[in-house]
Amino acid sequence: MWIKVNTQDGPHFSIPVPLFLAGTRPVINMLTKINGPEATWYAPMAGEIVRELRRYVRKNGHFTLVEVISSEGDHIKITV
Repeated sequence: MWIKVNTQDGPHFSIPVPLFLAGTRPVINMLTKINGPEATWYAPMAGEIVRELRRYVRKNGHFTLVEVISSEGDHIKITV
């Protein structure tokens, strides 16, 4: 998974995030600490969600999960 950020007046950067890390216990614990109890619903399904995403990517190829363009021209794109 890639997180790509392009800003109008600042640097452009890309962050690679391995998809398998999304379902690990440390990441889930971190999300729970940052987001509070709202993130706890994700924990039981995390492994299954990651498996399905990986299966989808193997079968159909990579895809854009989120793409946001702000009114100032900043562009954020998350590709799996």
